[in-house]
Amino acid sequence: MHLRNFVFVLGVLLSAGLFAQTQTGKQVIQRGALGKPAQVFDETEQWTTPLLVSADRDVEIYMPDVTSPDWLKRNYFDYRDRGVYTLSLFTFYRTPEACRTNQTNWGLGDAEHLNACVVGIGYRVRRARVDPHQKSVTLLMAAMVDQSGVIDASFIQDEGVFRTWDQLDQNTQTALEKANALITAQMKAYDQKMQTIR
Repeated sequence: MHLRNFVFVLGVLLSAGLFAQTQTGKQVIQRGALGKPAQVFDETEQWTTPLLVSADRDVEIYMPDVTSPDWLKRNYFDYRDRGVYTLSLFTFYRTPEACRTNQTNWGLGDAEHLNACVVGIGYRVRRARVDPHQKSVTLLMAAMVDQSGVIDASFIQDEGVFRTWDQLDQNTQTALEKANALITAQMKAYDQKMQTIR
């Protein structure tokens, strides 16, 4: 009996290690013209064309194509039953200052992390559970992404941080509002399609 438990625990630990390994060094952005994201890796592990949902002189925030059948299928039951969905947002840093501000807000204001904004970091990816009714998000994962679109292992945050929309910066608030409007419309259309299938 103890051997079976040991084998089970060992299997779980190996799976967890494999998951961590796939996240570290994983490409999540394909660069396009002027460094802007041309493709992003969404929650369904598919490459999609990103949609711009917020921008200012320092950053541009993109989301994956939530009109894809795979994305809708993955999020439909959570949305229908609990009113939530999982969404990734991809921030393109147009200036090193925006990256530095983000690093400092994460508590990474040392020279090594701030200098990485000049020579290596080009993007940030955040994956969160969004509750549009409570206007809240729970961060599932965030990471800095290098110029080649690969997650940087030294900049991964995976603690579940809860925020209401009004606690977020203005660009992220705008991105969530635009994303939610599109997702709500897509979920209504998808729900109608599912109702006709039944």
